[in-house]
Amino acid sequence: MQSSCLTLCCLLLSSWLPGCLGSFSATKLNTGSATVSSIDLEPINGTMNYRLYGKKGKDDKPWFDGLDSRHIQCVRRGRCLEVNGTHNTCFGSKLPYPLTSLSLTDYRKEKELNEALGSYYALRHVPKCWAVIQPFLCAVFKPKCEEINGQDMVYLPSYEMCRITLEPCRVLYNTTFFPKFMRCNETLFPMKCSNDAREMKFNVTGKCLTPLVPADNSASYYPGIEGCGVQCKDPLYTDDEHRQIHKLIGYGGTLCLLSNLFVVATFLIDWQNANKYPAVIVFYINLCFLISCFGWLVQFTSGSREDIVCRKDGTLRHSEPAAGENLSCVVIFVLVYYFLTACMVWFVFLTYAWHWRAMGHVQDRIDKKGSYFHLVAWSLPLVLTITTMALSEVDGNGIVGICFVGYINHSMRAGLLLGPLCGVILIGGYFITRGMIMLFGLKHFANDIKSTSASNKIHLIIMRMGVCALLTMIFILVAIACHVTEFRHSNEWTESFREYIICRISSVFDENSVCKIENRPSVGILQLHLLCLFSSGILMSTWCWTPSSIETWKRYIKNAARRLSRKSKCQNIRSLPKHGPSARILRTRVDSL
Repeated sequence: MQSSCLTLCCLLLSSWLPGCLGSFSATKLNTGSATVSSIDLEPINGTMNYRLYGKKGKDDKPWFDGLDSRHIQCVRRGRCLEVNGTHNTCFGSKLPYPLTSLSLTDYRKEKELNEALGSYYALRHVPKCWAVIQPFLCAVFKPKCEEINGQDMVYLPSYEMCRITLEPCRVLYNTTFFPKFMRCNETLFPMKCSNDAREMKFNVTGKCLTPLVPADNSASYYPGIEGCGVQCKDPLYTDDEHRQIHKLIGYGGTLCLLSNLFVVATFLIDWQNANKYPAVIVFYINLCFLISCFGWLVQFTSGSREDIVCRKDGTLRHSEPAAGENLSCVVIFVLVYYFLTACMVWFVFLTYAWHWRAMGHVQDRIDKKGSYFHLVAWSLPLVLTITTMALSEVDGNGIVGICFVGYINHSMRAGLLLGPLCGVILIGGYFITRGMIMLFGLKHFANDIKSTSASNKIHLIIMRMGVCALLTMIFILVAIACHVTEFRHSNEWTESFREYIICRISSVFDENSVCKIENRPSVGILQLHLLCLFSSGILMSTWCWTPSSIETWKRYIKNAARRLSRKSKCQNIRSLPKHGPSARILRTRVDSL
């Protein structure tokens, strides 16, 4: 036993210690089915390899007689089978040797082996894997086999052939496509072994399986499936759910845009009287909502949705603008994100100015702060927008049709969107609460001095501001809850989609197999989120749903009609004769009208 162990150690050392062994003798080395009485090691032309000679009892040569040590580790005993005419190919490429073997697999019948090997055609839907794994599969399932010194010997695939498949095929490595006899380790697959399967020519053309599409940019590759990316249309939602969301955005966005447009137009036609704080803040809030709604509705123009959220290869845009092909995604992001953030800042200023008025501060003191309002309201969103683009955190969303912050990196969305929303709740809630307390005190004071008109006016202000503030806070809280729900379950949705992709690939030839995404996002939560957004814009427009706005429009229409009438008179006068008594008579009659 000791001599056998010593002999094996010397066999291993002989591949890297040239010259330290001239010849070596051992007794009774067990080599499987034969006991060798002696072994001689002879260096091959001064190289690192040695040729082994041995005797098998009565001068019979063992199977490794005349083979170098590196060659010995690359073969193992097996049972050779003749390659027949119907199965002399591997993935359409003809085998370059006449004998093969089943010894490297768990299969004992050639028919079972061929059926199992045929199932690997499904890997063509993992293009990069398909390009490298075919030689390895042929070397395992249909290895070269030949008789050496009267023994059937099977040539083993090299460890390098196996290792090269690990990265491209990693998405399937823990599936049935990689049974134990194909797991990469140096025991099954020795290192630096040559193999005839490497010289075979294969068709390496792959094809992405829906919902994956061929991707040109490596940044768009689906994790584990190089060469393919997720299609632009969100596969986590059904076609019917896509239509529902698009209708909601279309109707909700249009209604919000028209409501905000009415407020903006009402202020513009009476700008001299309306340009006062805090009323003018309502104008800026509605202006920001108007521009933001426009960004949401751009997708409904011909071909715009695909141009905004999709790349040229059909994959979804992400990490813009660093990986951008055009600026459409970035422009929509600026229209939506910048002006929504500006809306939040202006709403805080509205509560602040209203709180000051409730405390009895004069109008001049509030107007003097107008320049500071503008500085903060426009610069803070600008800083956040530039930061988002500098970090390349602008991502497209196939179902809502816009680009926004952090659809992939949720931590960025939490910091750059939920952070400002929480700030609105805390700061705005503080000013609203203090203002309400002051107004309730004034209402009691008006009741004490028997001032009915003052009491009614204060009551109306409390009701309007209270309802508006309460609904706004509810909308913001619901929106935050929707985002948090997405953050909590996104990993589940991602893993479920991954399992769906693997199922699709594994069952591509199984007509009875049904693959579905078990965990999907709720379309109801997304609809609720969108309703809160557009309802907030409509709510901000209700500040102009007053009788005074109607009177403003009446005055504007009357003045416009009067100007139009005067213009018509001037045109009539120019058309009259310039000289003669009849001309003077006509001019007198026209002037009297």
